[in-house]
Amino acid sequence: MTWKVENMERRLIAVIALIMLGALLLAEAAMAAPTSPLSATPGPSSRRDLSTLPAAQVDALAGNVTQLSIDALAITNSWQGYYGNVTGAIVLDDGNNNTFYNWSLTSVKGEVYAARVASPTWTTINCTAAANVSTEETALGQAATDADSVSNTFSQSTTHPGFSVGNVAITADSCYATNAFDNTGAQNTKFYQVLLSDNSGAGNIVYTALMNGSQTGFNGDAWDFELLVGEDGHGNSAVTPYYFFVELG
Repeated sequence: MTWKVENMERRLIAVIALIMLGALLLAEAAMAAPTSPLSATPGPSSRRDLSTLPAAQVDALAGNVTQLSIDALAITNSWQGYYGNVTGAIVLDDGNNNTFYNWSLTSVKGEVYAARVASPTWTTINCTAAANVSTEETALGQAATDADSVSNTFSQSTTHPGFSVGNVAITADSCYATNAFDNTGAQNTKFYQVLLSDNSGAGNIVYTALMNGSQTGFNGDAWDFELLVGEDGHGNSAVTPYYFFVELG
């Protein structure tokens, strides 16, 4: 009789262990990847209108030879910029989205991600390799020598903080990176842009912005993030869908 009780106890312990293991795996899976936001609502878009610039007049006088310094602008055909604020909460929910407890975030930190695929492989995410940079330039209709090419925009020598994508640690200063501008122009202390790839096949590029928690941005207003994403506008008027993901830290 004793052996039956002991056998039942062993089975009960095994079942409990399996339940605990399953819960642990579910919890790990839940934390293992960035998630789609509850909503991503675009606000107004704008672009500079160079046609409104006044005509540049230079007087000519017969017999003169004149040195002329010209300063001009062109709108990029390779990039779209996004900026904004992130609101969110840490929740304790069940499988039916019923909230057991909610911790609202007054200051956000973490990352905003954008990719041209709906399901990047987050378990293999890492710094983008040089070959993937070249592939991305081709996809965007760029030559590597273009002033606004991927390789001339994201420098491997640019420093950036370390961070994690789910359970994958991204080492500081290891990726191609740059900083979006603030209202003073170029800077290197906030609005970090990091180039990641899931390295599957040619590698799906994941454009990544590290959130700052309300810092003065390019237009003088306070934003949590600024994000550059590639877009081929070289004679192409079609829009490019991007899928956004967020990881709150």
